[in-house]
Amino acid sequence: MPVYEIAKLKIRIEPVTPETARRIEPYRTESEDFDFDASVTAQEIDDYIAGSKTPCLPYLAEDALVLTNISRELLRSHNGCFFHSSALELDGEGYLFTALSGTGKSTHARNWRKVFGDRVTMINDDKPLIRRIGDEYYVCGTPWMGKSNIGSNRIAPIKAIFILKRGEENTASLTTPAKQIRQLMEATLFPRTKEDMVKLLVFFDDLFNHVRLAELYCNQDEDSARVAYEAVREP
Repeated sequence: MPVYEIAKLKIRIEPVTPETARRIEPYRTESEDFDFDASVTAQEIDDYIAGSKTPCLPYLAEDALVLTNISRELLRSHNGCFFHSSALELDGEGYLFTALSGTGKSTHARNWRKVFGDRVTMINDDKPLIRRIGDEYYVCGTPWMGKSNIGSNRIAPIKAIFILKRGEENTASLTTPAKQIRQLMEATLFPRTKEDMVKLLVFFDDLFNHVRLAELYCNQDEDSARVAYEAVREP
């Protein structure tokens, strides 16, 4: 059974659909050892489709189920979580932008590429993972990159996480997890058990003791990237 490296973990996955197999192929390794198995069965895919409120293709169901398995195991045993956001690397540091659907996180990330040019590398435009490795927090690319399919198989130490909101002017300021907890919870996979909820809250508490959290109001023009960048630099 093939093994893939995602978020610096060896994960065994036996793809059911050819589309999922193609999607995860760039992450495949030659390793026979693995940290955990995230595979799903054809029956689980069928059950997911049957329970979906909207039409769903088998490979999309498999993608969702595999990523869910990875995310739950990451939180449970490997100091990490799923974080719905657009993530990029600038000068060796990671920046993440999370927002409600339709707010423009992908547009904002694109502005960073326009402003900072080749200094920027996209890590994942929709579904990265966050993981603590040693004493540092990293944003990690995954094969699941949203409609844009923009990203890469790399990780970067996190400099800052932004909560994006629409505004007529571009303003950014540091904030706290307590003030943004609702949106932070909406950006991750909601825990199924009380134990996992405690782990997630402890994880967020430690994460934001290590990386900056900022609230960004933006009108989606290129200047929003400069405003955001300056807000989280060292004073």
